[in-house]
Amino acid sequence: MPIDTALVFEYAARTFWALLVVIATILLARAVRRATMRALTRGRAQANVTILLGNLVQVAVLTVGLLLVLAIYTRDAFGWILGSFSVVGIVLGLSLQDILKNFLAGIWVLVERPFRIGDTIEVGGYNGVVEEITFRTTLLRTVDAQQVIVPNGTFMTSSVVNLTRFPTRRATVWLVVDDASKPIAADDIRAALRDAPQVAKEPPPSVELRSVTGGKASYLVSFWTGEREAALPAALAALRARFPQGEVHGG
Repeated sequence: MPIDTALVFEYAARTFWALLVVIATILLARAVRRATMRALTRGRAQANVTILLGNLVQVAVLTVGLLLVLAIYTRDAFGWILGSFSVVGIVLGLSLQDILKNFLAGIWVLVERPFRIGDTIEVGGYNGVVEEITFRTTLLRTVDAQQVIVPNGTFMTSSVVNLTRFPTRRATVWLVVDDASKPIAADDIRAALRDAPQVAKEPPPSVELRSVTGGKASYLVSFWTGEREAALPAALAALRARFPQGEVHGG
């Protein structure tokens, strides 16, 4: 059987170009992976996120290289093959859209870090401490020791309140005194909190006279603290000691 020399040379040329594409793709994939991981490391992304995104970028480059090799060998049939892959990809995307949405949202949460493990957040009507962030869900522990599993896609469509984002938070207490007694100056109330543990000096506490009813004057006292759970009882104790005739309770 005679050998078709032209066909042999054609496939030899295709193999040559395919090998060049394979070598270039491997080198480029490694370079892009290293560059991506360096950029994420400089941005202080978590180690698992850095590795994951580096691998994803590398796989994307390798996939493009594979398609180029396939195009070299198939030529006219490449369009049909690519169309078949597209149809399969669309079907898979529609069937797994919720999983993919949560997965991509998880990557966004880990990279952008709108909150971190240990932060207290409020989302979807739940309030709790972030215990774990995975690529699909985030685990919260509520104050009554319940675990809430929040799909990461929720953070892309709902408002999230990070209650511990800043070093200090505002706390409030009520001071209720007999209006017939000597009027209380705001500076006296501020002075009572000046030496209370965990109460921030700056900004200073604020005092508002909210109501005078039934012979009682109600003052709303606001202050800033980095440890609300520790500062609130200390502030209550300081006000009770300074104004024993009054009633003091948390806001």
